[in-house]
Amino acid sequence: MPTAKTAQAPANSNSTRRVFFFKLFIAITVSVSLYFLIMWFTIQLRPRCSLEIFYIPALDKASNDPNSTAISLELSFWNRNNEKSIYYDKLNMTMYYYGKILTLPIGNTSIPQFYQQHSHTKHLTEMIQTSGVPWEDAKMKVSNGSAAVFRVHLTMNIRYSNGIWKSRRHQLSLGVNVTVNDQGMKSVNSSLRLLAV
Repeated sequence: MPTAKTAQAPANSNSTRRVFFFKLFIAITVSVSLYFLIMWFTIQLRPRCSLEIFYIPALDKASNDPNSTAISLELSFWNRNNEKSIYYDKLNMTMYYYGKILTLPIGNTSIPQFYQQHSHTKHLTEMIQTSGVPWEDAKMKVSNGSAAVFRVHLTMNIRYSNGIWKSRRHQLSLGVNVTVNDQGMKSVNSSLRLLAV
């Protein structure tokens, strides 16, 4: 009888080991799955906003409308999330001019709320009527080969959606300085990214 018990011991030991490794495998699988599920629900990439076009007829030496006080621009919004769409509340945009002494607010507008699918880019064209711009100062700057400096500032609230639920609102405040040449255009050809402020 002692011999029989000794012969059965390795079998029981192997069975216990198999059960242990099976439970360990299940625990690791569940933990990894939960980790990725939580990451999928919580990781949210902020949209990237860029200024594509910025044009001021009043500073364009070849303009047919040199007395216009409007500024036209185009913004692009890129939703960098692969799985999450974005709901934008109303966007508030303020324009500034960098003068000799201080920064002057010269105009503002509101952009209606909109929805953006994941991995999509949306372009918005706006025209802002300005007031209080020291045009003589700005024209003198662009005519002598330097540049007039303006600033675009955006504030907005956004919510992320994964198709099941929407996140709480996240407030974003973005801005960029724009140098304008004697063609009334931004002096760089590439897009200007609006950065968090």
